[in-house]
Amino acid sequence: MIEEKHMKKYAEIGFMTRNFGATLLIAVMAISVLNSVLVLTAAQTSAQTTAATGITKIAPTLLSKIGKSGMVNVLIETYTKDYSSVVSDINMLGGKVTHEYSHVKALAASIPADKVFQLAKNSDVKRIYYDEKRMVASSPNLFFGRNSGFKNFEPEAGIPIPLTGEYKEVSITHEQLAALEPNTYWNPTAMEATPIWDEGYMGQDSLVVIIDTGIWTGHFMFADTNVTGGIDISADVGTEFEGWDKETNHYHGSHVAGILAGAGGIIVPEDDPLAVAIEMYTGETLPEYEPGYKIIWLLGMAPEAALYIIKVFDHTGGPTPESTILEALDYVADMKENQGIDVDVVSMSLGGPTLYDGRDVEDQLVDYLTSLGITVVAAAGNDGPASMTVSSPGSANTAITVAAAAHPVNTRVFWDVYYEWPGIGYYLYTSEEPQIYAFSSRGPTSDGRGKPTVSATGLFVLSAYPPAGEGGLAWVSGTSMATPAVSGAVALLNSYAENNTLGASPQDYKEAVTSGAVWLTGYSEYDQGAGYLNASGALEALKTDPEYGTLPPDLPPEGQLEDITNIPIVGSGEYTTTITDLAPGHKEEFIFEVTEATNSVMLNVSVTDLGEDPLVMNSFEVYIQSAKRTYYDYYIDSANVYGDAWFFLADEETTWGGDTYGVYFNSHVIEPGYMKIVIENDWTSYDSISGNITIKVTEGALPFPPDFVYSEEIAEGEELEINVPVPEWAGKTIIELWWLRNWSTYPTSDLDLIVFWDEGPNFDGATLNSPERVVIRNPTTLTVIVSVYQIYAANETFELKVYFYILGDVNCDGKVDTRDLSEAATAFGSYLGDVRWNPNADVNCDGVVDIRDLALIASNFGKTKL
Repeated sequence: MIEEKHMKKYAEIGFMTRNFGATLLIAVMAISVLNSVLVLTAAQTSAQTTAATGITKIAPTLLSKIGKSGMVNVLIETYTKDYSSVVSDINMLGGKVTHEYSHVKALAASIPADKVFQLAKNSDVKRIYYDEKRMVASSPNLFFGRNSGFKNFEPEAGIPIPLTGEYKEVSITHEQLAALEPNTYWNPTAMEATPIWDEGYMGQDSLVVIIDTGIWTGHFMFADTNVTGGIDISADVGTEFEGWDKETNHYHGSHVAGILAGAGGIIVPEDDPLAVAIEMYTGETLPEYEPGYKIIWLLGMAPEAALYIIKVFDHTGGPTPESTILEALDYVADMKENQGIDVDVVSMSLGGPTLYDGRDVEDQLVDYLTSLGITVVAAAGNDGPASMTVSSPGSANTAITVAAAAHPVNTRVFWDVYYEWPGIGYYLYTSEEPQIYAFSSRGPTSDGRGKPTVSATGLFVLSAYPPAGEGGLAWVSGTSMATPAVSGAVALLNSYAENNTLGASPQDYKEAVTSGAVWLTGYSEYDQGAGYLNASGALEALKTDPEYGTLPPDLPPEGQLEDITNIPIVGSGEYTTTITDLAPGHKEEFIFEVTEATNSVMLNVSVTDLGEDPLVMNSFEVYIQSAKRTYYDYYIDSANVYGDAWFFLADEETTWGGDTYGVYFNSHVIEPGYMKIVIENDWTSYDSISGNITIKVTEGALPFPPDFVYSEEIAEGEELEINVPVPEWAGKTIIELWWLRNWSTYPTSDLDLIVFWDEGPNFDGATLNSPERVVIRNPTTLTVIVSVYQIYAANETFELKVYFYILGDVNCDGKVDTRDLSEAATAFGSYLGDVRWNPNADVNCDGVVDIRDLALIASNFGKTKL
């Protein structure tokens, strides 16, 4: 049982326990110290299962908040839309309901963190989620150069054009648009919207709801845009920043709106770098405003579409709770059903991770909007280039999910202006076709559905940038920028359908968009969807659709994880291959299966031919993604290799060396499932690259077997309490929870590991990792709770493993000897933050390595577990 000194805390967070019969226990503890063996039988340990008191209803990310002081924001999924008993409990527990959803069975609330378990006991509660943050889908860093003469930049912050006193903005009326000569620097020309304009359809009779950061209609690009209204439901409400149409709103929403339905231009001197670059790369002359000056038009895809703005992100553009996104979608449904407003399209340049591709609350609500006749266009996310990284709501079954492509003209123009180097764009982007950019999330979904749906220009898109004033413009990149281009295209299709009374459905528009897309050579359907957006081709497909009013296909039945492996490694093995003439911006992906026995992965990369490299920038770019799906979880999330380099992964360890730069990394457990290694020829390379790679995967274990092993089956709604005997010499202690249906399966079960020990509860094992792992030091008591968050069978088999290191085993090799004293001596006098700090040498865990630690090592000197 739990030690008495922990019972008060244990009771406070709402556990109820009942005893398991001793005959059901399967527990073995084998400890070898000084070559002696102690075996603990079932009579010497105990386990209990707890009644279904609610922990199984609580999301892993929420568990880490429990027990802390203060309030926590939650999403509560219910069995019915009768929320009365749940609302009553929330109020009784000192919480507050912030929103009751009308079109899904859920509500949002803020409640005391230590009352979550009590709320979960309500029989009307199906699941409680931490109110996860959603982010705008702008990109991370895109470019890192070996040559110190080149600058780094962060497109997510916006790259304003260099403003001078000679720049002047000009608006344009819809009537004047028809007379303009097309130019491929325009999105509408590059993605073939202008032929639809020529037929008289520019988005009229289409209403698009943009769910984003709000807008500022004082910007010149919106002087003639039909913005019908909006609402602010962001965290800015009640502050000086409240307002859906406000100059202080974050630029993201205005930038998106400009891509979709903006119209305007800037007058620049004829020798301006931007004008010179556009003329160079399009091969067309910009229209003259007056002698010595040119006009650069910036036009949205559907300039006559009406916009309605829902502001969900505050003025900083930071993450917003998922509950706010749900509230926005709920509001859109109400507009259509109850307010009599004919919403045609929803554009969502945002996203976040999901455990249940196509089946979480947000995805369900997207599908509901589709059933109302509203086409939802959503960003795929910026979690690429590995497979199975499409985020929610792009993972919704009926959503048109958009990948991001780089267009030759946009990209080259940007490089010329950014580096103030005419012609450098030819060196940094050598293809004449659009390319899918690395950050763009890839499919398929976990259940094998084809995502993304289509790709569109999402790199270096120039649009409204209110922080620079009413005439401000900036380049921004991300699937955020690709999404409104597709939303605009759908608005054009809807304009045609409305004016010709076709009765087209969202599925008809989706099929038209995919049928009209242009396939990009060298990319798979999981990179680009059906191809690069061609709005005119989509309209032709819509015109020839044999039947309108098509309904979307049902979600596939939940079953096995889609097998995406493509090299013969399972658990361990070695694979060597040659990559020949990989073009800039293209990739090879190597996907293999990691098992519970896998303990290390080594990748060796050797560039054998850098090709022609005039800027000394050609390189492979390496990414290594874990077995997790739908979000960004890379051990190596970017590393450029220009010679021979290596990358090594082990549990909680990521290291590298050799001819590499710009390495960004993370460390955590190696998880069973599909590990993905991506080798890309950096998109700024000048020429094709060749090289060799070797992937070596090994199996193994810690220096000694686990000291305690407990195996059992657990059912939905159960929690199991396991009391673990602790030897008096215990130092560093590793507790691992493994289960059968981990990230290598779909649907994936999720079990959580909660540890109670001398210092109280530890929730480090209540994550989405598989296995769950908790490391503590010098315990004297240890109780473990294994709980079910979600399983998809009658029972889930798990195995708990506990490893006790001897107090003073600094190098963790299973014995205490002179090497441990040597390592402690090296760290002597160090503390947390010191370059010499070694946490294992701080034997007594007091924050400093001193004589007391050396004394403890000496007291156990000579002891061994081997």
